[in-house]
Amino acid sequence: MNAQARACRAREAKMRRALWVAVCIGWVAGCDGGGTVTAGDAGPSASGAGGASGGIDAAVSGLFDMGRRDGPQDGGAGPLPIDNDGGASGGPDSGRPPRACAPEEACETPFDEDCDGLVDEGCGCRQAEKACYTGDPRDLDAAGACRAGVQSCQLEFYGPCEGQVLPTAEICNGLDDDCDGVTDEGTGCANGAPEALCPPDQSGSPLALYPLEGGYADPDGDPMARATWTLRSAPAGATGRPMPADALRSEFFADLQGEYLLELEVEDTQGQIGRCTTRVIAETSDDGLRIELVWNAGASGDDSDVDLHLKRGANGAWHDDADDGDDCHWRNCSVCSNEGVGGGEAGCRAYLSDLNRDPNRSVPPQVTWTPPLGEDDPRLDLDDVQGQGPENINVRRPSPGTYRVGVHYWDDDGFGDSTVTLRIFCGDALARAYDPTTLRAAGRNGDDNTEFWEVADVTWRADGTCAVTDLNPAGCPRICDNGTATAVGCPSDQSRGRACR
Repeated sequence: MNAQARACRAREAKMRRALWVAVCIGWVAGCDGGGTVTAGDAGPSASGAGGASGGIDAAVSGLFDMGRRDGPQDGGAGPLPIDNDGGASGGPDSGRPPRACAPEEACETPFDEDCDGLVDEGCGCRQAEKACYTGDPRDLDAAGACRAGVQSCQLEFYGPCEGQVLPTAEICNGLDDDCDGVTDEGTGCANGAPEALCPPDQSGSPLALYPLEGGYADPDGDPMARATWTLRSAPAGATGRPMPADALRSEFFADLQGEYLLELEVEDTQGQIGRCTTRVIAETSDDGLRIELVWNAGASGDDSDVDLHLKRGANGAWHDDADDGDDCHWRNCSVCSNEGVGGGEAGCRAYLSDLNRDPNRSVPPQVTWTPPLGEDDPRLDLDDVQGQGPENINVRRPSPGTYRVGVHYWDDDGFGDSTVTLRIFCGDALARAYDPTTLRAAGRNGDDNTEFWEVADVTWRADGTCAVTDLNPAGCPRICDNGTATAVGCPSDQSRGRACR
């Protein structure tokens, strides 16, 4: 699909969804933005620059934790209860009361409150991705086959709910297919289900490979016919998947900071199925300052190139690509590129993992901001040129001072407008998360017409703490053409040449 067709489809979708925008008017009316957020105190003021804040602590949260009831992840709206051991409140024939439907949809929840088969229709995006389920929420109370799906932000609105599993008629397979809390009832099933054996939870740093050593046991001695690893939940925008997915022994690359839930499913030769889950907690980093960028989460056919920038001081020059230049970006600061260097993306990920998993080694800085080159200098771990990211810039021990964060839409490569999200970490703590923001497809190959977004200033203090100052008034991201950004920087209180109100 070419850029013009994509734009037409986006406008058509926007017009359809406009029928439901009134649902969220009350929610949007209470939103604010801007201001300064201090690491460890990212409360309601930690809103996104591209949309409403709505009082969410971190607007770009991870996917809902689909395996526990123990509270929100990364400031999100909360987990989906589908892996607990209680409650047979299940499917449509369980005798439970009819599902209650609301007169209108509630934004930023995983469920279809008005029972029209859609989740969060007409609601402006607050996350790159989020969990969703169009069926009865009680289906997920039992440890059955029902699963929530994922919906991604497509420019301004959430797309369809993809990958969900709704109740089906019960069959003999070792699963609670109708999600009523009882397995294989009424099927005359005599063969026992196999047991999937998962490794213990693992913890460590992001940008590292984690081994997945699965196992299989069967009470009837039936041989294993199939093993499948699936990523069940992850930080929004994560692109890592178990590789290979169809073997007991696999591995997983955690490409964003956060928690991951992985599921192993095994099937025996009689069609019986067993499942287990394990977690990868990639939340420990030796870096003082870490900035993560993702774009077009979950999109297909995305080859767009969006670049992350970190500038030394607010008055430095964007695109200063000298070895000691003001701007850390792909030209002078990347440790690795997924474009053919060191075996492409797979080679880059293996190289970075080796460095991050070895306590005696570290990823080397790339630009000399404070001679000699050392831990107070920045690096771009991976320059992603093939769509979606992530890209991340890190400084292990930042010198006290102010650093400015920028995002450049280098080239859409036929994809059209892109939706970008960004998170800033100070130490291991999320200091600031931004709502999905649209960058328009304008110009090519980083020319003066392409768009540049000046996002935030990060002030690093002598005591190792930081404060993030948002450069964007609510609903008015500081976006300008790249020519202006390079020459003088994007004008304050303007967005694409128009004054912010």
